[in-house]
Amino acid sequence: MYLKYVQIVNFKNLKKVRFEFSKGANTIIGENDSGKSNALTAIRILLDDNYYYNTKRLKETDFSYALGDWKGHWIIISAFFDEISNEDKHNEFCAELTPEQENTNFLKSYIRCEEKDFGTVSLFIRPCRAKRIELAEAAQNGTFESVRSQIKLSDYEFYYAARSQADFTDENVYKTIVGDIDDGKYINPEDDDQSVMGCKIDIMNVWQHISTVFIDALRDVESELRKPKNPIRQIINTIEGDIKENDIDAIKEKISDLNRKIANIPQVSDIGNQVNRKLFEMIGAIYSPEIKLESRLKEDFATLARYLTISPSNQTDIDLLGLGHLNILYIAMKLVEFEVNRNRELLNIMIIEEPEAHIHTHIQKTLFNNLQIAHTYTQVVMSTHSTHLSEVSDIEKVNVMKKVNEETSLVMKPTNGLDQFGTDILECKGITFSKILSRYLDAKRSVLLFSKGVILVEGDGEEILIPALVKKVLGVSLDEMGIGLINIGSVGFENVACVFDEARLQRKCSIITDLDAVVDGAEKSKQDAMKRGISRKEKLTNLFEENPYVNTFYAPHTLEVDFVNEESNKDFVYSIIKNTYKDDGAIKKHISAIKSGTEAERYDSVMTIVKNINKGWYATLLAETIDTSAVIPIYILDAIVFAAEDIVSEKLLWKMTQYVFEQYELGSEFNGLKIAFKDTKSPTEIKETIKKFCDEFPNNMVSLFITKVGVLDV
Repeated sequence: MYLKYVQIVNFKNLKKVRFEFSKGANTIIGENDSGKSNALTAIRILLDDNYYYNTKRLKETDFSYALGDWKGHWIIISAFFDEISNEDKHNEFCAELTPEQENTNFLKSYIRCEEKDFGTVSLFIRPCRAKRIELAEAAQNGTFESVRSQIKLSDYEFYYAARSQADFTDENVYKTIVGDIDDGKYINPEDDDQSVMGCKIDIMNVWQHISTVFIDALRDVESELRKPKNPIRQIINTIEGDIKENDIDAIKEKISDLNRKIANIPQVSDIGNQVNRKLFEMIGAIYSPEIKLESRLKEDFATLARYLTISPSNQTDIDLLGLGHLNILYIAMKLVEFEVNRNRELLNIMIIEEPEAHIHTHIQKTLFNNLQIAHTYTQVVMSTHSTHLSEVSDIEKVNVMKKVNEETSLVMKPTNGLDQFGTDILECKGITFSKILSRYLDAKRSVLLFSKGVILVEGDGEEILIPALVKKVLGVSLDEMGIGLINIGSVGFENVACVFDEARLQRKCSIITDLDAVVDGAEKSKQDAMKRGISRKEKLTNLFEENPYVNTFYAPHTLEVDFVNEESNKDFVYSIIKNTYKDDGAIKKHISAIKSGTEAERYDSVMTIVKNINKGWYATLLAETIDTSAVIPIYILDAIVFAAEDIVSEKLLWKMTQYVFEQYELGSEFNGLKIAFKDTKSPTEIKETIKKFCDEFPNNMVSLFITKVGVLDV
């Protein structure tokens, strides 16, 4: 058996989410404050007996921030275990988890697979029965809000159930067991439906058969090894019964002999004599007890195990190891502990927060690859910020968290329906599309899983020049905006962009590609290139026209040509020509063609320069040459705007506006605007100042960006 799904409802910023896990190592990734730690905490609350959490620790802030008023609402955490084997079924515990009758509709709609042997465990943090009856009656007599307002955290209970067959993230299901609180309706506990909620279970039985260990990102391995329940001690407790009796007896005999020898050391025995003499002096012979100093080293093996520790063979102490090796050592010991305990525990779950902490890149990847091994008794769930770990992660085993707002986050599954899309739409025959894509997403490209928005390009020139243009012209980097730019190379856009969809990654993805329109009279302009551009446009339109998360932006020709077609950009190209070419004739020829030549002459000149210098190197030189006066080709600006639609804030726009304003050398006629920039503090003032700037400089690239993104309704 393994943990397949976890549903979390109304817990902190996780209002209604569902995580999907596989055997082996699973990864949860997401931006800061998206709820990764909250998700791990929720799993621990349900399955980790070492995580002390009950009504006494329950806080108002544990309830979903999006609820507004938490009173009366429930927190639900539910775990779905799949593939319970026939061998597992012989265990009485599994019988408690497995529904007596399977709900076929639930199986098909929720887990999207054929019927399998499964079981569920759920925690409902809810008002106690008496309070729920009171709320239900109040809903009938019109006093609901009055009664609800009196609810305290002490009115809540922890109710554990098994065999539930419900999608608790479905608002309608939630209303059937709780009620419509916003509408003043509440369900009487007399009407509880066990087919939905399951039946009561003793959570101690769950904890006895499902072992869960949590490895913190800020772990102190040395401290953990000193705790009574450290992995070494746990392993020894398990294997103690397997140690030969003769070996234990021999140890006991040696300890007894050691105790005698210690007691018989003259200096030791003399201490006892001195104490006896002092007692005699203080209270006399009648009342003085006769004492002796003796050694009492324990002879039982469990006590002796407390003195077992681990040390590197080539060093004197474990504290001489670096943090990275200590972290890996601790994980290794926990895996050994799991292996030792697998005969009495049906499933071991290792939850690791940021396993990359203090670990070198290559070791990160090696560690993760080896954790991927699908042990039947161990399942790993880890959160990470590391693109190196995401590179080696199987995309099918990745959950991506997206921060929707300050109150809520959602969970996205990049592979949801992806294989079907590959077969039906992309016509990929005989391959599993998600596995091919997983192999393609290396450390560089897997940034798309972490980004708030994505731009896909297909050339080195775009990959190098676009980030530089954004930074120099707009004053912020793509990274600061949360936009990942990925060079897909020769891989078709459709093979990557298909990840962005309502069913998969709900993030905006811009595709930038060339139309390669023919320039009459230009020798370097080719009909076959234009045909490929037209064909590419038709394909992308057919695939993504109805997809709100993908949009394509076309360069009329190529980036290099379209860049120099902007008058303000020509000086940058002149500088490259002068610094690259040694022949004065060639320099004059190219500058003349770009400055005053026909469109065909300018096209041929630019393409010749690019070919001679190398496309990637040309873009690199441009990136170093441009300044804030550069003009971003409009199709690129539009692509950035689309990718940033769900990202841009007034704070970011204010930084962009301040940056570009400082580049202007303005006269006294702009004193009012200067004062505004200097004195602006409040959000309202910031908004007004940005609008004033856009009015004064409507053709500035930042003004165009602000107008297009539409955040301020400029």
